[in-house]
Amino acid sequence: MPAGCVLLFGDLNVDNILTVPEIPTPGHDTYASRVETHLGGAVCNTSVILQRLHQPARMLGAIGQDHWGEFVLQELQRAGVDTRYIVRKFEQGTGLIFIAVIPNGERTMFSYRGANTILLPQDIPEDILDGVSLVQLSGYVFISPLQCQSAFHLIEMARKRGVPVSLDTGLDPLEREPEIFRQVLPHLTLCITGEEEAALLTGKPDLKDQAVALLAQGMKMVAIKLGGRGAYLAWPQGELLLPAFQVEVKDTTGAGDAFSAGLIYGWMHGYSPCASGALANALGGLSTTYYGAAWIGRDEVLPFLQSVQRQQPDHPARCGIQESIQRLSMQA
Repeated sequence: MPAGCVLLFGDLNVDNILTVPEIPTPGHDTYASRVETHLGGAVCNTSVILQRLHQPARMLGAIGQDHWGEFVLQELQRAGVDTRYIVRKFEQGTGLIFIAVIPNGERTMFSYRGANTILLPQDIPEDILDGVSLVQLSGYVFISPLQCQSAFHLIEMARKRGVPVSLDTGLDPLEREPEIFRQVLPHLTLCITGEEEAALLTGKPDLKDQAVALLAQGMKMVAIKLGGRGAYLAWPQGELLLPAFQVEVKDTTGAGDAFSAGLIYGWMHGYSPCASGALANALGGLSTTYYGAAWIGRDEVLPFLQSVQRQQPDHPARCGIQESIQRLSMQA
């Protein structure tokens, strides 16, 4: 398919990340050794990495009339993301996330979704899909009624234009609104989800059975993220289990969003499933070596894949690694 612009719709947030020794019990304190502020929200993280892979990205979402909103706009624009369709709201502030990261890299999140929840269907102009080759949705858009209406409106707009739709489900949104997600499935070309999410969506415990059930909805590819174990990919003609790359984990924030960017990029640019999965796993793993959602792209992932190829020539994803290296090298 032509690699045009990717339109991403989801929460626009500011992440405030605290590195702590432990999560305290209610009523007790803990003390952070490190504090950082970053652009956040799954689609923001994915859009930045797409741009750094030289894949144009366009954002749809809402921010408040506050300095946090200015921060979001400035960071997205600094990354090169198209922000023309971001709406400002007076009624609520910009989304804020407070993330506590413990020594093993796991994070606990406290979220204020703010203006994200009140984006309306009428906030989405007809020209938003001009030049768009894929719509990427975050599962969080289906939690709140107004944002959910907007998501279904965008899905219908994409259907009329013949633009494929991709979804990264997320666990918390799916646990809250499982029936809404089942309504979305038949509209998807790509579904990116996790092991627990796939079980909730399909009612099946086995990865292969989950993928078969999801593909039966008409999708072209299903990717089930397995955390530190890698990812399982399935498409109508085959399946593939790809182990994760070994990295020194600092913070898992944004790892799934980086994986999504790699899978979307590979699919849009005609990579084989193995190469798409290898690129997605590499970006997801590499992102955990940074604090906060990492601004990584071709200049970081290409040498990473080259080092894996040298050090692990018999890696199960070696064919995909080689293909990704060749294609990314052609961008130089």
